[in-house]
Amino acid sequence: MMRFFEKLVAVKIEDDHASDENLRLAATALMFRALMVDGEADVSELAMIRRIVEDEFGLTPDEVEQLMSDAAVQADEAADLYGWIKQINSRYSHEEKCYLMEKLWQVILADGVIEDHEAALMRKVAGLIYVSDRDVAEARQQAVQKSGLSD
Repeated sequence: MMRFFEKLVAVKIEDDHASDENLRLAATALMFRALMVDGEADVSELAMIRRIVEDEFGLTPDEVEQLMSDAAVQADEAADLYGWIKQINSRYSHEEKCYLMEKLWQVILADGVIEDHEAALMRKVAGLIYVSDRDVAEARQQAVQKSGLSD
């Protein structure tokens, strides 16, 4: 009987780890979509994604490389945002969603220019993950302050 419960716990831990990996991939793929939405993969925006992944996810350098590669492929191949949004909505708290919006703004602001396509993507993502205009504005302001740009 005890073996049965040990197996259940092991499966739960394994499922949680896979879920965490999928969530990291979803968030990073969204950042790559923000990078590519204006048709240009700006070097400063790519560097910002790498810095965010390194700082936020506690991964080894090899895991960072794998996540960056997987996210770039997913962002390039995905027809829509639904799969990523579903992951985020099911696992992120409201505060985590706002924090994700701040990170997306940091990617967009990394080149110092907000293109129309980038702003439209941010509005779309905010609506899909149920983040209010007020919270999006706060997230953008936090990103602007951290980037050293003026609003």
